[in-house]
Parts: sequence; structure tokens; C-alpha cells
Amino acid sequence: MPVSLKNGVIQAEIARDQGRSIITSLRQRTPLRASSPLYPADFQTVCFYIMNSAAGLLQGDQHTISVRIKPGAHAVVLGQGATKVFRSPKNALSRQFTTLIVEHGARLEYMPEVVIPFAESCFFSRTNLLLSNNASAFLWEITAPGRAARQELFAYTFLDQKTNIYLDRELIYSDRFLLEPHKTPDYLQTWSKPLGFMHGYSHMGTFWAVDPRLEVEMAALLRRNTEEENCYIEKIAKDNSVLMAGTALCSQAYCFRALGHSAEDIQNAFKELWRILRLRLYQEPEWPWRKY
Repeated sequence: MPVSLKNGVIQAEIARDQGRSIITSLRQRTPLRASSPLYPADFQTVCFYIMNSAAGLLQGDQHTISVRIKPGAHAVVLGQGATKVFRSPKNALSRQFTTLIVEHGARLEYMPEVVIPFAESCFFSRTNLLLSNNASAFLWEITAPGRAARQELFAYTFLDQKTNIYLDRELIYSDRFLLEPHKTPDYLQTWSKPLGFMHGYSHMGTFWAVDPRLEVEMAALLRRNTEEENCYIEKIAKDNSVLMAGTALCSQAYCFRALGHSAEDIQNAFKELWRILRLRLYQEPEWPWRKY
């Protein structure tokens, strides 16, 4: 008897009610589950974790995540554990579709854990972030080369990740990372060398920030008083041993990409960037990060 495929679903809506943000609608299908709402900082911000009761994504599995933040609401959504993509002997794709909608005056901070594609796995991911013109969002994505502790680096079959960002229904950003290591020319397979595809690094991450006031704050973070002085972004990269660069997508949206030797290094760099942006934009302290 064939094993049934796991089509996990999370559909959540967050709205503002009497000064606090609450989950007003939640649909979930195993193996994906949402934790109970948490308020570790204040009642204006609701936090919940997206959890996977299975070991990970098996071949042919599909996970669909949809989060809508209604006007004036604020949510922080975290991943409980890494997204593990298991081997696919038949080259059947493991799929993940994420749709994040942030309405007028709302804010979403969406921080999933690292994606780990195992040897012979096939992973297909699509993320769409749709914002009102005066909405705010922070989002990151971190990808490992495989089970690095087992020296299983770039042994997966297929990795296809694409992120689209829409501002008032206009596409302002589209980025796709597609890699089939076994099809990569030999001279680019020197992953651990400076001339290799990853410039000598093994892990990759991207951090997106969108806010109407972001342009002014980013100018301050990137400013140098002298030619020898590092700007704040360069300091973050140096302190966490990552290679990081950023670009403006428009006046209120920025993208930062980081290469590192571990997911933890990249996540720590992104957490510091997240911390300083929260403080400068909203006068709010660092989010009380707890994974376990």
C-alpha cells in the first residue's frame, strides 16, 4: 500500500482588537501546526511558532503556509526547527509555498529556521510577500549546503528557491536561486575555494526589510565618517565572520545577502541587523528570542 504524501497547511490571520493583536482565524493540517499565541514583549505584538510534527519534507511532500496581517496588527512568526529535506530517490520534488500578506499599517516579522537539503533531495520553494504601501515587514531565509556535520556538502540533486516582493500590487523584487550541483562545471564545484560558486563559503542567507521610514535609517547605518571606518553593516559582517552586502530595492525596501561558514553565523548577523532596525524604526528592544 503506497504511503500517503504529507500536504501540510497553515493559514493564519492576525487582526488588531482593542489595542492587542490576536489570531482571528487559523486553519492547519498535519504535519504543520501553529503554537499557541504568545506575548513575550507586549500585547500589541502576537508571536507564534510554525511547527512540523514530521521529521521533515519527504519526496513528494508539499507544505503551504499563508499568513495575513490585517490593518494595524503586528505579528512575529518564528520557525521551531530546521526545514529538513530528505532524499528523493525518484527525483520527486519536495515543495514549500509561502504567502505573506501585510495590510495597511500592519507589521510582520517572519523568521524561519534554516533549510537543510539532504543528499539526493529535490527542494522547490516559492515565497511571495505582498505589502500595502505603508506596511512593514522583516523576513529572512537561510540555506545550508546539506548536513555539514557529516561533511555532506552540496550533495542534493536539485534546489530551486524563489522570492517575490510586491508593494501595492507592483512587483519590486524577484530573486531565484537554482542549483543542481551534479550539473555544475568542475571548475565551479570548488565550494571551499575563493573562486568556487560560493566564494569559499558553504551557507547562504538573505534578509529583506520593508518600511516607509527605512531609507533614512539605512543611510545612517551605511554612513562612514572616515574612509578607514567600517559602517555598521560592515561591523556586523566582521563580528560574525560572514560576507554580507545589501542593496536598495526601492526607497522603503532593502535586501541583504550573506555568505558564511555556518547557519548560526548568518543567523547571528541577521539577528543583529533585525535588532538595530527594530530599535531605530520602532524604538523597540531586541526580540526575546527563544527557540526551545
